[in-house]
Amino acid sequence: MRGRFIVLEGIDGAGKSTLAHSLAERLSATTEVTLTAEPSDGHVGDALRRAVSEDGHPLLESLLFVADRAHHTHLIEGWLEDGVTVICDRYYASTLAYQTASLGEELRPWLREMNDRVIITPDLTILLDIEPDGGMDRVNSRGESSKFEKTEYLREVRRQYLRLAEEDGFRVLDASRGPGEVLEEALLHIRGIMELI
Repeated sequence: MRGRFIVLEGIDGAGKSTLAHSLAERLSATTEVTLTAEPSDGHVGDALRRAVSEDGHPLLESLLFVADRAHHTHLIEGWLEDGVTVICDRYYASTLAYQTASLGEELRPWLREMNDRVIITPDLTILLDIEPDGGMDRVNSRGESSKFEKTEYLREVRRQYLRLAEEDGFRVLDASRGPGEVLEEALLHIRGIMELI
């Protein structure tokens, strides 16, 4: 049986990585699970991380995200064909939300078209929604920072995410709650796409 493809999205500090690891642990009791993320660990993902850290132009970053995703999607398709459940920390919606916030609404159709050529439709996308101030507090408590973590910018990213959630049918979870509550609600949605958990 083909595996299930579950994607977690949200602004920085929403709890995607925490939820991804918790889901992998819970689901691995009944099914084989691969936990993956974008940017990927491949050579294009490495180039993308370098471009981001060196303040590369948003157009360059957009193209690198799509190139990395094309290769990553090929890997995901292979895992799914092998019956593996794939949990992915970020996928195409991250590029659409973050890069539209950087480049402007006029380039959103171009970003969407580029991504549509390289993605597969997830069985379930969960958007972990949190106010930017709350997400920033979590990021700062970990001692991390990036060029994307500016409150006004993240407000626009969040707005783009919520727009995508409506357009593409994402499940939106209140990520301001504790990780246990978020995990249990996520599992309810996952039970809807899997025969056994």
